[in-house]
Amino acid sequence: MVHMKCPNLAILGVIARVKRVMSKKRLCRSLMHLPKQLPSRKTFLFLVLAGAVLFVIGQAVFAGLNARDVFEKQGNDDILRLLTVRDFIAGQGWFDVVQYRVLPPEGMPLHWSRFIDVGIAAIVVPLSYLVPMSLAELLGAVIWPTLIQLIALGIVSFSTYRLFGPLAASLSAICLVLWPVTGGWHSAPGNIDHHNMQMLMMTTMAVCAVWPGRAVFAGVMGGLAAAFSLAVGLEAVPFVFGVGTIMLARVLLAQTAHARQLLIAFCAALALGSTLFWVLQTPPGLRAQPMCDRLSIPMLSVVWTAVIASIMPMLIWRADTAALPRLVATVALTGLGMVLAWSLLATCLAGPYGDLPQDMQDFIKEGVGEALPGINYFFRYPETTLLFLPALTLTPLLVGFTLLNNRRDDGMTQDQRTALLGLGFLSLIGFGMMLTQMRATTLSASIIPIVVGYVLANQLTQYLRTRDSLNALGGLLLAVIFISPSTLGMLVRPLLPEPQGLASGGASCRTYEAMQALNEVPPSVLVTHFNIAPTVLWATHHNTVSAGYHTSAAALTNSVTPYRLDAAPLRVYLSAVDAEYFLLCANAPYFGEFATALAAGEEEVDWLRRVPLSGDRQVLFEILRE
Repeated sequence: MVHMKCPNLAILGVIARVKRVMSKKRLCRSLMHLPKQLPSRKTFLFLVLAGAVLFVIGQAVFAGLNARDVFEKQGNDDILRLLTVRDFIAGQGWFDVVQYRVLPPEGMPLHWSRFIDVGIAAIVVPLSYLVPMSLAELLGAVIWPTLIQLIALGIVSFSTYRLFGPLAASLSAICLVLWPVTGGWHSAPGNIDHHNMQMLMMTTMAVCAVWPGRAVFAGVMGGLAAAFSLAVGLEAVPFVFGVGTIMLARVLLAQTAHARQLLIAFCAALALGSTLFWVLQTPPGLRAQPMCDRLSIPMLSVVWTAVIASIMPMLIWRADTAALPRLVATVALTGLGMVLAWSLLATCLAGPYGDLPQDMQDFIKEGVGEALPGINYFFRYPETTLLFLPALTLTPLLVGFTLLNNRRDDGMTQDQRTALLGLGFLSLIGFGMMLTQMRATTLSASIIPIVVGYVLANQLTQYLRTRDSLNALGGLLLAVIFISPSTLGMLVRPLLPEPQGLASGGASCRTYEAMQALNEVPPSVLVTHFNIAPTVLWATHHNTVSAGYHTSAAALTNSVTPYRLDAAPLRVYLSAVDAEYFLLCANAPYFGEFATALAAGEEEVDWLRRVPLSGDRQVLFEILRE
């Protein structure tokens, strides 16, 4: 019996192994025949959104546990914004936006909006009842950008879902939280200047401009977003112009009731909203004064001219009138309005820096990284540029290619074509502005996640339908560029030119801990480099006569010129400045050789007495006068 069972067991074993092999082959065949279309299920979008929300909140929690270390790495604008919020909470007036610790006692005027201060203060004040005020400030700096990012995530994902479907919405959400420009540079914990709010407003404007339904609601929301954007800062003026152009083009070409209602609602909300915000944030004594770096009479005259020129032709002619007469009328009314307002506009032709000395204008254009043209920024910071330049360059090209490729595709609706065309136009404006100033990356960045969501979803759907390896490779490359561009930077790093950054002076001694050594000296007024002036105000009890802001020519000059001069002219310069001390960062490179030598301890002069400090990162000199 034993001998008869053994052969049977062997046969059964062979059969089992054959079945396992066959099952593996069937598995392989099944993997090669995946569905040709991904299921458009809301569950997948919900899971992606839940992961994105947890990612954003997780970043905030981690930053909150290390709030001071995180915040000290932020830019000067973020730190100075925290100081303005601190002063506002302490009782500084609503219309009083002067930083009195710079150039005391008169102080340095700022052109920032109190509306941002109110939002941050609304977080800091309640927290101050639970934790010390210093910690409440830092936590507020973590929570504020996190809230803005979560709102942006909701707007981007919902609007993309409404326009292009759940798969596109899922990919747009991933792009928003992972692409460095939208997920890190302006939205990470600690970013409290105003760029994240500007991007949120521009995203809202863009979505409203291409929204397929509820024309009046979309127009009002878009107009109020545009008005608030102008109140916060004028960086988004080209974007507002682009949004208005899209709505006007829809009226002229489509000639639908929806397009007309959208434009009228947008114009009314923009004109009335910008006027209201201007009244609410501008001191009564300055409302008649033309100011070119903030919402004031010159910008309001442009807004009202554009609004009247856009609406008046619709009131004069019937809706079915040809587009050309109405376009000519709009252009003529715009020109007439500019002529009538020329006395106000002429003062702003030189730009926001026109009142500065020429050497300071040149310094801003050549020495401030975010003011550099995009191409110049690439040669100065090539690896950083790869995080945004390929995405900004490709977006309008991808939109154009997609529209041409799908011009006869019944799968794309007319609403989707209109939305994609409008978003592509806005991305083209952002690309052009980025070529003039790198800081304009925010214009395109505000709508890129929506465009990328659709393009990547379309690419993935085509691959699943055709199994074309080129589609797969193209989709993978696009995903790297728009979601993880740092990977691209690592791959091409050996081919990049060497960075050509100018000496900045101050990065090595800018930490809160390092600054504490300065508190060993009684409260005084310091001459500081522009890279560390706000940090000195935040971390020490000292005041300064220096700050890197164009609103005060004296403060800007004091933060740059002393660090360029040789010994003799520096002595003359410091003797005329109302300050007791001259501050440098130890061993930091500066624009001038003498300042660099002083920082390295290689020079001594009898009109500067070095002040001993317990720390070794600052070099502090008392200014001795005859």
